[in-house]
Amino acid sequence: MAEKDIYLASKSPRRKALLEQLGYRVTVIAGNAHTAGYFPGDEERLAGESPEAYVRRTARTKFAEGLARRDALGLPAGPVLAADTVVSLGDEVLGKPADAEEAKAFLHRLSGRVHLVQTTVVAGTSFEDAQERTSTSSVVFRALSDEEIDAYVATGEPFDKAGGYGIQGLAGVFVERIDGSFTGIMGLPVREAAEVLARAGRPVFS
Repeated sequence: MAEKDIYLASKSPRRKALLEQLGYRVTVIAGNAHTAGYFPGDEERLAGESPEAYVRRTARTKFAEGLARRDALGLPAGPVLAADTVVSLGDEVLGKPADAEEAKAFLHRLSGRVHLVQTTVVAGTSFEDAQERTSTSSVVFRALSDEEIDAYVATGEPFDKAGGYGIQGLAGVFVERIDGSFTGIMGLPVREAAEVLARAGRPVFS
């Protein structure tokens, strides 16, 4: 593999685009590893598990799935990067909304409040040499009207995003303040991603 080639164990177009902006040549190897029987049930949150512990565990699971898929496909043993993001209000984790009503419920809960967005990124050529970083950001939404929430959900933007919104899209107008990593809130903190990829032999500047 060339020095900028990496595998991405994620179907997120936002993560792929951010990595490409850093100059990487990205091969997406995300698949239906759960249905293939590799790590069934590992995305279920455990009783008493904090949001940070949960996102770290699920990111590691996705990394392990990426390694398994790379090897099953007979691809060269280059670095795999995986990530996961959670949005939390206190101890409550808001995942990807299943439908419009759940998306609206999430946005009503986030309206006028502070929430956390945590993204863990894991990279390496094997599980033994994997490096991990977690980005934690706080986001403050202004008060949202019912009409704004309904109109936003009608755009379809919330449905593939943790917490039911995309800060880089239309939901940016809801944000009063952030403290942390904008790209981490998008789903891939680029500083942390660059750190773990450098340790995996893929520095941004070489």
